[in-house]
Amino acid sequence: MPRSFDPGALLGSSFTLDGGVRVRLRLARTSDSALIRGLVARVGTPAAELELARLVHFDPRLRVVICATALIDSTETLIGVGAIDLGGTGEPELLIVDAEYSQALTELLTAALKGRATAAGGTRAA
Repeated sequence: MPRSFDPGALLGSSFTLDGGVRVRLRLARTSDSALIRGLVARVGTPAAELELARLVHFDPRLRVVICATALIDSTETLIGVGAIDLGGTGEPELLIVDAEYSQALTELLTAALKGRATAAGGTRAA
């Protein structure tokens, strides 16, 4: 995974993980609520309802939430989600990744989130 991530390439690109799984990254949307709940249930990570709601209802000027989807058994499946506060530490505040794709997908999501945060920081007025 490259250290620098082109945030402009986020939409419309796919990334191949080890094992040949092709992943698409996109910003989270309200209709992802059920998919995120399903991922949380599969992973077994406890999450409060308010925390899950914050993943699909966010101000893109303050926070970025990225979903990773893959075509699994002919169905678009959410296999990861991550969030980063644009005014925070520069590190993702949340990463939930399907265990089957853990290492490579964690690296991809982390790079994408940091890339978007860096790009957003560069366009902000002081």
